[in-house]
Amino acid sequence: MKIPDDLQERENFYQEVIKKCTSSQQDRANDYSALRQYYLFGGETIDSSPFNKIYPHVDLLTSFLYASETTKFAVHLGATAKEHEYGRVPKLARSVNDRWLDSNADRVVSEAITWALVDNTRIVKLLPKVNKTTKKLDGIYPYSVHPANFGVYREDVSMLDRQEAMVESYYTTKSQLEIDLANHPQRAAILASVQSNKGRELEEDNQTGVGKLMASTQQPLVAGTTAMGNVDFWFSSRIDYIPDLDEHELITMDELWVWDTAKGDYRMVTRVRDGMTIYDRIASEHHIFLAGEHPYVQFCPRPLPFYFWGMSEVAGLCNLQEWYNERIMQIRKLLNLQVYPPTAASGFGATADEKMFASFMEGGFFNDGGQGVQPGKLERFPPTLPQDLFTVLREIDSAFSDHSGLPNTVQGKGEVGVRSGKQTSELARLGSARIKKRALVIEDSLEKMATLYLKLMRKYDNTVYEDDTGTPFTAEQFTDDFVVKVDAHSNSPIFVEDKKELAFSMLEQKMITRERAVEMIDPVDKEIIKRELKTIEAQEAAAAKEQEKIALATGKHHASAK
Repeated sequence: MKIPDDLQERENFYQEVIKKCTSSQQDRANDYSALRQYYLFGGETIDSSPFNKIYPHVDLLTSFLYASETTKFAVHLGATAKEHEYGRVPKLARSVNDRWLDSNADRVVSEAITWALVDNTRIVKLLPKVNKTTKKLDGIYPYSVHPANFGVYREDVSMLDRQEAMVESYYTTKSQLEIDLANHPQRAAILASVQSNKGRELEEDNQTGVGKLMASTQQPLVAGTTAMGNVDFWFSSRIDYIPDLDEHELITMDELWVWDTAKGDYRMVTRVRDGMTIYDRIASEHHIFLAGEHPYVQFCPRPLPFYFWGMSEVAGLCNLQEWYNERIMQIRKLLNLQVYPPTAASGFGATADEKMFASFMEGGFFNDGGQGVQPGKLERFPPTLPQDLFTVLREIDSAFSDHSGLPNTVQGKGEVGVRSGKQTSELARLGSARIKKRALVIEDSLEKMATLYLKLMRKYDNTVYEDDTGTPFTAEQFTDDFVVKVDAHSNSPIFVEDKKELAFSMLEQKMITRERAVEMIDPVDKEIIKRELKTIEAQEAAAAKEQEKIALATGKHHASAK
């Protein structure tokens, strides 16, 4: 974009771009609030469901798409990389993996993928901490950004790197803003332009969602009415998982990242919502981020080519959950009528209600009349229970799995007609095609994020490494022709067995060394195993040499005897 030179025109330009990026925020926030309710409670209110199937289903799906404990990264060199760069790859790959774990990126990504399935997208932002004095990297900190707090310039364009501008909205307190602006030359004017939002809900919620939650707690859900009175069939904790911020004066801030065509780089603009611009900087020149890069990575498990935000996994499960809730209510009503069936009483006179009540009590007793008095009569009419009463629930379970591409064989469940382990393994392999497709989408985002890690290390990290020849080098000296890839699709457990089989097959064919096979399998205490492997191989080499000496001596002995 062409950024105006005139200051007032620039202010108007930034306001217009932010307005376009945030135009759908409120509508999407309302949708996300409803989806959050279904994910946490199985319906629009806290008391909607006796059993929430969506939460465990999403939890299971996340475990197939991303396994934080097995995900490993490898550095892949491009065609222009020099031969000596390959000797540097193992140390840098290990350093990227260490940085990833040290920064808790595994946990942040796991949370991002879970909530991307709930909403439709989650954004992870990388914040490098660069020492102001040394200009060296102290750490990389990933943060999850709720999509209701994020906006893009064109929602019809998929992929974040193709956007001309993007906005992250966040909230701060007035006291914190005063501290942040301590040395700002326009501090007084900026604070005067601030409009606080007392009690504004942060990130996960908005007024519409909170209103729904508050309304849902006014009247407890009653599953049915019996002869004994109203009965609650399940316990409601009334926990809504919403932070209490009623007394906080929160200020809405907008952080705009816009591509500056003249500079050929991203410009980061920090503004008070409907107020003044606080900072307007080229990000790389102020060591905020890398030249030509923005700090955001999108996680979208169900992408769409014509809608940036993609599809929500939970949105497709809501109707199934409602169907499940309805069926459970019907079953409970039938079972309740079995215990307390409709009853007809005759011949009891004015005391019929009391005697009917006693007839449903354990040890209940009543006198149905004296000597010579015609005894009263109680007749019960329990409903007939259908034989397939629970069949529909199993069909709904199957529909949940089918929606997300998780057949029984992939989940480790048995299948009718399958007897041998080999047949089960083959069915699991074929049945995992859909979930593998989704796992590869997640893998792309992981690789983008890990590549940014190594780029930040090249720019700011002064750690000295040694290549495979013992020559020292720093990340800055490494080639720029590289990408960081997920090693052997290790981000998903559905690829694990394939990876192990490949490792053993290549080792058997002597295509790789045993040390490389250990790397591919990635067992517990991998580094210790590799050290022990060197000792084992040295012992084997010594034994082979001894055998060769014996064989040579034996051959000479036989030759002299002849």
